[in-house]
Amino acid sequence: MLKDFLEGGGLFGTLCEAFSLNAESAGYWLLMFASALLCVASGYLLGSVNAAIIISTKKYKSDIRTHGSGNAGMTNMFRTFGKTGGFLTLFGDLAKTLLPVLLGYLFFSYPGSYIAGLFVVLGHCFPLYYKFKGGKGVLAMFVMMLACDPPVFLMMILVFAIVVIGTRFVSMASVMTAFFLPIFINSWYAIMYGDGAVSGIRMPVAFLITLTVVVMHIPNLKRILNREEPKIKLPWEKKKK
Repeated sequence: MLKDFLEGGGLFGTLCEAFSLNAESAGYWLLMFASALLCVASGYLLGSVNAAIIISTKKYKSDIRTHGSGNAGMTNMFRTFGKTGGFLTLFGDLAKTLLPVLLGYLFFSYPGSYIAGLFVVLGHCFPLYYKFKGGKGVLAMFVMMLACDPPVFLMMILVFAIVVIGTRFVSMASVMTAFFLPIFINSWYAIMYGDGAVSGIRMPVAFLITLTVVVMHIPNLKRILNREEPKIKLPWEKKKK
């Protein structure tokens, strides 16, 4: 993982080259530490901003965590407050994920974007501003992969859609998509470069995201087993009388 950072390039590499910094100099390591800290901090602090909580309390005067599943995420916003609340949450989560991911890419190229994205997911699930009780990180995971690896994102969308259509459970689709994330990354780079090992830091980050999303969905999985988890209605089903 450290090797990926050192060879990632980006603004960090440009500054090191401009000031003739190398791995033997204190300035090199100080600059790397400061840059990495910025990626981590921006990811976690922006990830901790929960659009669902802000929109529900400010616009609808009611905390989303007191409705439906109690989850402070986009799905519960759609169920509780309809399309407007759901789409506002979507745009908010898009912005808070893209900003640190792009900042991470600016400093360290792809390693920085993946690390920043990981901490957005962690911030969303365990937000600093809401006593570490947040959403489940699914939308942040999707947005991160859209920015970092669009082909992998398309694979994720496909699996998510298939599972939702087949089961009507958004939670099950989220878990299955997260489960396949490391497999998709490894497979894509194996196809492109003949060896999935070149995915580098992407794999450990993907495993951590998978673990986080699955753990956050344990209550949903229990409700599915107990036949208590609500199913969604698909658009074409709503038209049926």
